[in-house]
Amino acid sequence: MKYLFLVFLTSTKAQADLKGVIFEKGRKVKLSDINVYIPAENVTATTDKNGEFILKTASTQAEIKINASGYLPYTINITGADPIKIFLEKKPVKGGALGLTVEDTNYKKDQAVKSLNRKQIFDMPGANGDAVKAVQNLPGINRTQGFSSQVIIQGSAPKDTAYDFDGHEIPIVFHFGGLSSVVMPEAIDKVDYYAAGYQSERSRALGGVISLTTRSPEVTERDHKGLFYVDNLSAGGLFESKINDRQSFLISGRYSYVGMFLKAAMKDNKALNLTVAPEFYDVTGIYNYQLADNEKIRVSFINSNDRLGFVFNEPVRQDPSIRGSFSNTVNFFRIVPMWEKQFDANNLVKFSFAYGVDKLNVDIGDNYFNLDSKNFSTRSRWEHRLNDEMQLNLGWDNLYSAADVKIRLPQTSSSGGIGNPVSSGQVNEADVNSRSHNLGLFSEVEYKPTSELKITPGLRADYFSITQESFLLPRLAAQYKASESLLYKMGSGLYAQSPEPQESSQDFGNKDINSPQAIHFTLGFDKDFKEGKTQGHFFGMNGFYKKFNQLVISSTQKKIQDGVEVFERYNNEGSGVSYGIENQWKYQNDDIQIILSYTWSKSTRTNPRDGEYNFEYDQTHNLNLIGIYPLANDWKISGRYRYVTGNPYTPVVGSTYDADNETYFPIRGGIYTERNNPFQQLDLRLDKKVILDEEIWTFYLDIQNVLNIKNSEGVQYSYDYKIKQDVTGLPLLPSIGVRGEF
Repeated sequence: MKYLFLVFLTSTKAQADLKGVIFEKGRKVKLSDINVYIPAENVTATTDKNGEFILKTASTQAEIKINASGYLPYTINITGADPIKIFLEKKPVKGGALGLTVEDTNYKKDQAVKSLNRKQIFDMPGANGDAVKAVQNLPGINRTQGFSSQVIIQGSAPKDTAYDFDGHEIPIVFHFGGLSSVVMPEAIDKVDYYAAGYQSERSRALGGVISLTTRSPEVTERDHKGLFYVDNLSAGGLFESKINDRQSFLISGRYSYVGMFLKAAMKDNKALNLTVAPEFYDVTGIYNYQLADNEKIRVSFINSNDRLGFVFNEPVRQDPSIRGSFSNTVNFFRIVPMWEKQFDANNLVKFSFAYGVDKLNVDIGDNYFNLDSKNFSTRSRWEHRLNDEMQLNLGWDNLYSAADVKIRLPQTSSSGGIGNPVSSGQVNEADVNSRSHNLGLFSEVEYKPTSELKITPGLRADYFSITQESFLLPRLAAQYKASESLLYKMGSGLYAQSPEPQESSQDFGNKDINSPQAIHFTLGFDKDFKEGKTQGHFFGMNGFYKKFNQLVISSTQKKIQDGVEVFERYNNEGSGVSYGIENQWKYQNDDIQIILSYTWSKSTRTNPRDGEYNFEYDQTHNLNLIGIYPLANDWKISGRYRYVTGNPYTPVVGSTYDADNETYFPIRGGIYTERNNPFQQLDLRLDKKVILDEEIWTFYLDIQNVLNIKNSEGVQYSYDYKIKQDVTGLPLLPSIGVRGEF
């Protein structure tokens, strides 16, 4: 008995448990189902759901090996019974790492939508990691002028583009100068770009829609994580965390100090003193509550603020009456609660509402425009699957706005983008209280008569209280999958949008104005030559046609209003057309990705006074060439070249002197008959990623306009219109920074 007891002790002492936890290097994610092996003893173990393993061995030290799929081989000598941490590094992904294909050959909910996700956004050259700027690389997006904060879609006017945040309208998507969007890209799940022929769930935009969708906090792999970045233009950070097994949150924010660079650029300008540097900040928050496996609540929040201020020390050359201070402040917020429930396999319901405030304050010397608008909107969608071939979608959206506006502005006539001097206009002053709501109902049927064909007829009803108009707007879309790699698609429909507030204002516009309308038609195809492989070509082509009716134009005609003859200021006698062909080609292999987007288009407008003429954003050729080349040791270089036909402008051929107002009036040449020089820009980006055990660092250099080309964004005239000079855009603009993930 004594000997048996001694043998047991010896055996127990020789037995050792070698323990450890395996993480993915840099991300600290615990890896399950990873095999751990001691070759000398032929002992194996597998990690559990917490990434933990226990190796039963007769030794207190051993060499272990790990060969896990998708990770680099790993070898380590471990000693003793204390648990160790092991960090496995993912194998480098060659080719396709950026995944820039924004078209595919699968059926889509809306055949007119193109989407970019976060993976496709961060490293895209020319966008500096910004979500909405990345969309400008897609075919069909016209280039704006200079520091515009707008997006122009397929030859439509800037005001014909609508913007939404989680399905609810917001006033802008870009901060001052168009350098950055209003949502930090790390908080975005995707950006959707709706072009010609978009379906019935969305409306009130003759051109198209840019839709920002936020993401839910990512806490399934880790309870919390965060990131921050700092560069010479801005700084920001994001943190997300689990509250409990069903609740989580995300908060992000940014602040820009780009004004310091503009101050340096303007330090020698004696006429213009930059007293308040352009600055912006934005905050985005997300709360997610998983009520059940089939039901959830999300609340998203956005707040954006921009501020800019100047002092004109000397009169402006184009208009000597403009002097003194200038300031522009734009602020808005939205809070968006959302509820979604999958009742059964055939019924899905989504409902959301939003409350927010928009504030716009513009002060120019003694003149001002101050807007304070409170907005409440709702949106709902019910998806009901009738059978395997047919699904019915029903819903509504409504926007109520209560706006208080204080205005003191001179009203001057303008034609062809050339306005008469401000000093020649009569100053109007008013306090306007406006209440309006836009109500929309939509229905659509997704019908698949065969496995290859999907037809989506839709009908939308819109009511605009500001014009007291109702519209029935039919839509039709179809997609035909000729093979697994070839998809044909078409879309058409009627569209309407309410006029701008100043156009329908009784004090500054025409209260009898009507809503502009448009007809869309689009036809195209997507062909994936890779056919399931990771290397090869992709090509997509899409033609579009838009006919615009009842466009609002400025007018000098008179009308009888309340028994008094007054200037109508605006009417609906404008019309127009835009059409074009969009092309996108992509090639990728293990070493390089190339994307070429090219759009040929034509856009014209017509009015009784000038006849048919080029639209001011008519751009015949719009080309974007993007290349991405991964280098060794986690280096990557990428570049973008952009070429765009110069925008048309109206030349001034002379001037007349008005002694009563002591100012000059321009004599205009042909409306939009001359063009700015073509726009050309080369952007380069260099990234270096350093993956440590528990954090990831990325160092980047993003240079816009590497060749420092002085692109003409327009022309400026002296006060007497005898001297003309080009207004040039951004010079070479480098962004040097670091991003940390922890």
